[in-house]
Amino acid sequence: MRTQGITYDKCKAFAIEVIALCNNLREKGEYVMSKQILRSGTSIGANYCEALGSESPQDFVHKLSISLKEANETYFWLDILHSSGHIDADRFNGLKEQLEEIYKMMNSASITVKKRNNILTQ
Repeated sequence: MRTQGITYDKCKAFAIEVIALCNNLREKGEYVMSKQILRSGTSIGANYCEALGSESPQDFVHKLSISLKEANETYFWLDILHSSGHIDADRFNGLKEQLEEIYKMMNSASITVKKRNNILTQ
């Protein structure tokens, strides 16, 4: 079980921030979007851990692509929460910056593995 590394640490820190955001949203009576972003925001790291335990380079790329999809969904919910006034610009920008960094790291890892293993992309 590999749980160390900068990407893991950033995914974990982001998930903790998302949990705090959800707790804040629920205190304000927002339950639907808080549940959505909680699921997608914590799923990024969970799927990254799945990728770390993959059985092949193809499996790694596949599981990492799921993490990337969850990151895209999380960005959508952050944008909606910000645009609807549920979170302020500072919180939105901080979370967006963390999310973009995680996305870039995982996307880079995926590209590297694809190149090293001649995995075709569609």
